[in-house]
Amino acid sequence: MLKARDLRILDEEELEDKLRELKETLFNLRFQHATGQLDNPMKIKEARRDIARVCTVMTEREFAIHGEAFEEAAAAPAHELEEPEEMLETEAEVVEELEAEAEERVGVVDESEEQLEEEVEEELKDI
Repeated sequence: MLKARDLRILDEEELEDKLRELKETLFNLRFQHATGQLDNPMKIKEARRDIARVCTVMTEREFAIHGEAFEEAAAAPAHELEEPEEMLETEAEVVEELEAEAEERVGVVDESEEQLEEEVEEELKDI
């Protein structure tokens, strides 16, 4: 089992190599499990968790570049992070909007059916 503090010492290339190696190990473990050759199925779980640890360290490094933005968000009071009022709609408003859209669509369908019927009648007259 890998430790996160040990992974943080590695550079980016070594982390990518470790991730590739762990994914290959996981593939082999799954293959052995499918063929009935795996003695301890818990090794699969350990490999998955090791992969997650490596990915976590890589993600931590990725977001460390923009650390100021995360610090500002964490320091902001909770009331500033609420949703804008324009996004807050009641259920009745949503239902009204959906009904209006449905009526528009029905009107379009009715018009197109009427046009189609007229075209068919004109073609029948020509025959």
